[in-house]
Amino acid sequence: MLPVVEKATDKQFLRSIANREYSVPDELDPFEFAIALLQNLGSPDEELRDELSYMILASGILAQNKLNGEQLEQLLKLLLSQEHLFFRIGEAGTDSVFMRSFSNLIIAAILYTDAKVPALSPKTVKQTKSALLRYAREERDWRGYVEGKGWAHAMAHLADALDICAQNQHIELDDRKDILRTLSMLCRLPVPLFNEEDVRLATVAYHMILGKQIEQEFLLQWIESCYVQRKADVSSWRKAANAKNFLRSLYFLLLWDNIALTLLEPISAVLRRQDEPYVEGE
Repeated sequence: MLPVVEKATDKQFLRSIANREYSVPDELDPFEFAIALLQNLGSPDEELRDELSYMILASGILAQNKLNGEQLEQLLKLLLSQEHLFFRIGEAGTDSVFMRSFSNLIIAAILYTDAKVPALSPKTVKQTKSALLRYAREERDWRGYVEGKGWAHAMAHLADALDICAQNQHIELDDRKDILRTLSMLCRLPVPLFNEEDVRLATVAYHMILGKQIEQEFLLQWIESCYVQRKADVSSWRKAANAKNFLRSLYFLLLWDNIALTLLEPISAVLRRQDEPYVEGE
């Protein structure tokens, strides 16, 4: 029988698990197997990274509650380390982005598991929030689809992790405000975002608004903070385009569910100011 580390990189073996609806064989220790699979998150091989390793971790191990509370804590702390979420942080255009980006997805999956069966300590959840916000500040590679290697999509995967984190029972008002401030920063980046990152980011804010978890006064100030002053440089126009897409996504998420309608006019006002160069009569 192959050692677990070798099994974790044996695509034929992993495909056999995928073909059984991601049911992990009983003879495998799920925690040991999960640790071994983490290394594949950094692979430029889309099938190994995304279709097999991520899906087995998320659907076959975490969603099936194969790990106990102590093991979830250990796995999460490992993901928050320099070997995973912060692996070669600051690089852009290299394959290291896959490890960082897909670490976000597994962090989200762990937090989702914890939401159903609480096991993580308040301290660990707070550390996770702080690590995600630090990651948002330090990441420099926001590519979407990488030809020949599949999705990197770090922004979207980060948004998924922030969304689940913001709804954790140990997250408080100030934590949610920190997350909203981070969304404002992310939606005003000078890097063109055109792989639906806008709606993934907007969903984080939408769920907090839906849950009435943030007071109106702060939300109004926060919406205003998403405005970008256009200048002559290309960078500011890219920032403005990203911010507009984010606010438009949030606007329609709120409109379609008929919630927080009092926020629609403030969002619309910021969007109109943002589009002043194109509005007739301005």
